[in-house]
Order: sequence, then C-alpha cells, then structure tokens
Amino acid sequence: MRSWTKFGCSAVAAMALLAATGAQAALITNGFTFAVATGSDTDIGTHFHSSTGGDYGNPAGKAEVGRFTIEEVRGLSEYDLTGLGSSVTSAFVTFNVYKQGGLFSGVNDTPFTGTILIDAYAGNNAEDISDYEAATRGGVGSFSVTRSPTSPALGTVFSFDITALLNAALADSLTSFGIRLREDRGGPDYESSRAWTFDNFRLTTDDQSTGTVPLPATFWLFGIGLAALFGVRRTARS
Repeated sequence: MRSWTKFGCSAVAAMALLAATGAQAALITNGFTFAVATGSDTDIGTHFHSSTGGDYGNPAGKAEVGRFTIEEVRGLSEYDLTGLGSSVTSAFVTFNVYKQGGLFSGVNDTPFTGTILIDAYAGNNAEDISDYEAATRGGVGSFSVTRSPTSPALGTVFSFDITALLNAALADSLTSFGIRLREDRGGPDYESSRAWTFDNFRLTTDDQSTGTVPLPATFWLFGIGLAALFGVRRTARS
C-alpha cells in the first residue's frame, strides 16, 4: 500500500512539473501594460489612469477599459520585439480579466455591457500617452462583456491570434508591438461611468483562452492528488 502511495505522489509531482514546463514554453514575451484617458470627450489621450500613485499616476500593469465620468479610458500593452528574428510561426496576445469594473471606487468600479475592440499599433517600448490615439496597424479582434449577469468571470483568459500582424511588424523592422483595448462607442453603456480591467498581458505561441475561472494551482494539484489516491485505493482493493 505504501509503495502505491509513493507512486501516486511521484505521478502528481511529475504531472505538475510537466504542466509548468508546458506553460512556460508557450510564452514568447511578457508585455508592459498601462491605461490612458482623455481629459474630455475627445480622441486625444491626456493622462495616465491608475489606482496607484494618484489619479494621474502610472497604471501599475493594469489595462482599464471604459469610462471615468466624461473621460474615455483605453488599456494598452506593448512588447519589445528585440530578439524575435524576422518572423514567428504562431503568436497570440493573451490576457486575463482582473476586475469586473474600473480602478476607482465609487466612480467607475462597476462593469458595462457592450463590446471591447482590440487593435494593434506601432509601439515605442515606453508608457506613452500618445499611444491612446496612435494609428492602427490592423484589427486584432473583439469580445462581448455584460453587467447583468456580469460576464466574463474574474480570471477568464482571452487569446487572439496576431501571427500575421506580428510578422508584418517584424518585416517593417519595428522595435515594439502595441495592443490597444477600447470600448465600442456604439454600445448601450458607452456614456456611463463604467469599465473593465485586464492584466497579465503576454505573447504566447498558442491559444490559452478559457471559458471559466481558472482554479488556483494549489487546488488543481490537490484535485490531481485526490484522483491519484482514489485510483491507488481501488487498485489495492482489487
């Protein structure tokens, strides 16, 4: 019985190591993420948006998307292309739902219903306010969000294929590739002070999107362990 238990624990450890290795292998590069807002209802960004460092401080890795009273807020993430070569075989921009609302309590911390649009732009490897209105290099995709019932769930992962856009950027010798998230102005809640917030932006080699909230790693390992022990007991009894 003890030898089977030892085997089960070893299997759990091996599976955990394999999963961690696979997740790491899928990463191309991490992005640095920020948010920029307008000073009024215009198409020009005027200041950073963040819940840290004051209302106008740098955004500490969060991409806030939506409205803050009369301001429109866009989330941005950039990727240094140094060392990627002349082309890639597969690339996805991947990110997580951080908050079902904006960064400012009592102002825009409730979610909106509508569509979030994603486009690409030529980055500059810096948190630059002008990235708010930088010319687009093409559409990446879009996804729907709702406030009643609130969806997507916290922790939901989105992935969008950017292979062609990234290869075009490499062919044009760009040093930085930018991703911009913005609320569709035709949505039912566009004039409302509501938002969504995203984080953990990275480029991956595969689609890592999920439809449910991913469980913390400790619970995932615990579940595998229970399954292994259950199998051991059934084998021993037989």
